[in-house]
Amino acid sequence: MRNFVLSWIKKTGLSLHHTWLGKHAQLISRSKEEFVRHNKEKYGLPLAIWVACEVWDFGTMSILFSGMKESEQDEIAQKYGLENGRIFATWLRSLNYLRNVCAHHSRLWNRNIVDQPKLPSEDQLPWVRLFKDDAHARARCFLLFFICNHMVKKINPNSTWSVRMKNHLEAFPALGHIGLNLRGMGEPESWQKFWQL
Repeated sequence: MRNFVLSWIKKTGLSLHHTWLGKHAQLISRSKEEFVRHNKEKYGLPLAIWVACEVWDFGTMSILFSGMKESEQDEIAQKYGLENGRIFATWLRSLNYLRNVCAHHSRLWNRNIVDQPKLPSEDQLPWVRLFKDDAHARARCFLLFFICNHMVKKINPNSTWSVRMKNHLEAFPALGHIGLNLRGMGEPESWQKFWQL
């Protein structure tokens, strides 16, 4: 992260914090939401954080998290089953990338994940062993599906997303003869055993 920050400052002349404040202000000023107008008129600026965060995009939230104190990152990460907030920050950046690819209807199947997420130990999350020694799998979206699965189970244990996603992946057509298969997405062997853990 430190190298990224230094290269960002060199490239733009602005700190990440200054850039984030600009993005934050832009999202608030262009919002047409009634609750934003109401809070501006009644309480003025700056908006309370619980109001402002309602108009943030995923990237704005992710960058805010990356700029937090490590102890605060760790405290939040622990609510999502991770001990290390810096690892969780990489998850948020990668999920932001996944969201953007999907939102713009771009190809995801065999795309390399530019900002790859870091992984905790296998002791913490057993499914990590599927990706640990497989550089191809770590660079593809299947890893992000596992991260989504982990997050959804923490946020809403009653969600059926996990089952629906597994069924969807298992329904991938048999097109290996023309080079189209789940391995192109980074599918690790025996992933089904770990999916429901």
